[in-house]
Amino acid sequence: MVDIDVWVGKTLFVPPIVKLCQLTRQSQYAISRLFWFITALDQLRIATSLTSQIIAGLFSLFMMVTASLRADIPAFSMRWFRLVALVFLLLDVFSGVVSGEWKGVEIWVLVLFAEYAATITHIPPSERKRESRATRTSEARR
Repeated sequence: MVDIDVWVGKTLFVPPIVKLCQLTRQSQYAISRLFWFITALDQLRIATSLTSQIIAGLFSLFMMVTASLRADIPAFSMRWFRLVALVFLLLDVFSGVVSGEWKGVEIWVLVLFAEYAATITHIPPSERKRESRATRTSEARR
C-alpha cells in the first residue's frame, strides 16, 4: 500500500502541485490549504439539504480563515487518509461509470491534491529562475 501511495503522489499529484507553487510563488502549505478551501466550497455547491448546507458553509468559513491566517504554517498529511481518499475516488469513479452520476467525484481529487501538497518538503526553483541564475553567473564571470 505504501508503494501505491508513493507512486500516485510522485506520478499524478506532486508534479502539477510543484508547477502551481512555482507559478504562483506560494508555498506548498498555502496550496494545500487553498485546495482544502476549494473542496469546502465544492461541498457547499453540491449540498442538497439545509443541514448539509449549514455544515458545508461552516466548513467553508473555517477553511477560509485557516487558508488566510495560517497559509504558510506547515501542514501534515497522513498516509492512511490519502489511501482512504484514493479508495473513495476509485469507488466514485466506478459508480459514475455504472450510474452516469458524476456529481461529487471531483471532491476526492481536490482532497488528494490538498493532501499530497502537504507532503512536499521542498519546492525546486522554476526553470526560468535556473536559466536566469545561469545567465547571471556566466555574465559575472566575463
